[in-house]
Amino acid sequence: MKTTLSEQLSFDQAKIVLESEGEGDKKSLHLNGICIQGDIRNQNQRIYSSQEIGKAVKTLNEQISGGYSVCGELDHPQDLKINLDRVSHMITKMWMDGPNGYGKLKIIPTPMGNLVQTMLESGVKLGVSSRGSGEVDGSGKRQCSGI
Repeated sequence: MKTTLSEQLSFDQAKIVLESEGEGDKKSLHLNGICIQGDIRNQNQRIYSSQEIGKAVKTLNEQISGGYSVCGELDHPQDLKINLDRVSHMITKMWMDGPNGYGKLKIIPTPMGNLVQTMLESGVKLGVSSRGSGEVDGSGKRQCSGI
């Protein structure tokens, strides 16, 4: 049976780094950090193999380099649908470092993106969550691709 798979990381767990690029009206805010951890039991008691994470990172990079926008939203919905009224950022780059999937996220000037930017600039430490679909066995190990 397929289920929604998710992982949530705190600001410190994700090793998030804030960056500003540009000046004035052209200034944009970016977050860099771990988006998903591999080969360890996460807060949801699941274990994603670094091989599965690597496949997902490769797929996302192919989409990005192919001209697709990979958007994310504020908060963590229970399903896989991206709700455009909740979009706050877009993923501009993903890479592997050891067993972990890192990402660079650009905060975009939507109502939710503006809320995220204001919170970050005020010192709020937001975390990162990822979601996908697949199956896990009784030990919490991921059984198929799709993160």
